[in-house]
Amino acid sequence: MTATTKTAAALVLAAATPALAAPTFTALGFADGAGTYSHATSVSDDGRFVGGHSEGGAGLIPLIWDGTSANPLAVPDGFIGAYVNDISGDGTHAVAITLGPDGFRGIHWDASGIPTVMPTPSLPGASSAIVAINADGSVMSGFTEQVFFPSVESDAWTSQGGTQANHGDLAGGARDASLTGVTNDGTTFVGYADDGMRRAVRYTNAGGFEVLGTVAGGSGAGFAVNIGAQGGTIVGNLEFGGVETPAYWDTDGTAHLIGLPGSFDGGSANACSADGGIIVGAWYSGFADELSSTAFLWTAADGARPMIDVLTDDYGLDLDGWTLNVATDITPDGNTIVGVGLNPDGVLEAFKVTVPAPGVPALLGLGSLAAARRRR
Repeated sequence: MTATTKTAAALVLAAATPALAAPTFTALGFADGAGTYSHATSVSDDGRFVGGHSEGGAGLIPLIWDGTSANPLAVPDGFIGAYVNDISGDGTHAVAITLGPDGFRGIHWDASGIPTVMPTPSLPGASSAIVAINADGSVMSGFTEQVFFPSVESDAWTSQGGTQANHGDLAGGARDASLTGVTNDGTTFVGYADDGMRRAVRYTNAGGFEVLGTVAGGSGAGFAVNIGAQGGTIVGNLEFGGVETPAYWDTDGTAHLIGLPGSFDGGSANACSADGGIIVGAWYSGFADELSSTAFLWTAADGARPMIDVLTDDYGLDLDGWTLNVATDITPDGNTIVGVGLNPDGVLEAFKVTVPAPGVPALLGLGSLAAARRRR
């Protein structure tokens, strides 16, 4: 793997504040050292491990980066590559979607790196995807789909025995639902479900589905992408003015829009710190893909700004021709962010940004976040 690490000089907030350790930007590289694409989708709670995938001569390779190298994950015989969606909080498990002889399947790697194709409904044309996993790898979530009996339903799995629980959908509307985020303890999920339109939802085993709030003037449609590690703040998007707009929800389900600059056609918030004080995601122009997207970082103090502006203007990092396209995940302490960007050679490459303690909130909000926004 080729990796470039650039380090800025230590920042001094004020004369009365001690100098802080320097932030770093790391290009994570590719599985074969010369790939054509790599993407970081998730980061462990301590910021050490990064999950994602790389594409090159050997095809689509599922990976866990460990800080020094890109480590390929084994794919079961008969399956083609895998798109890693998430890794556990402790960095020892991973989940993905992979293509096999009978269609798409969700896959789980345990702490020994052994892959298991997770069960799907025993119906013709059934497929599945595992999208999220909790801190210790014991609970996973995503969706199953029956092609010949058209429906997409939300599901959860456990790693012990690969058992599956179908959580269904909302009453009314199309059968269309997925659980895309889960808390560290595995008790609360978020995602979307349909009751005539696609709604942002929270799900618990005890209470079932809860439709999250919308904003005045919004259509009510939305998508909850992720939830803070300990529960509380939920992030995703809401339809406002006919446009997918980044949004977040407080613990009680109250919705708030995140800024969408006029030069963009939509966007989504993808992840938040444990206290909800930092949110990362992407705005997009035209198509909602990496090439047409711009990564953003939101705080209550400064609102949403292009992440590259935050890193270069506030932290002094020299990114030498990089474009940061999508921020996909952030650690609970807010100190490490991962995503994908165009490197100086014009290739989409996974990256990791780390800001050592006291962390992003102190640097950006200068201690004002606690007063500016109710924490969980």
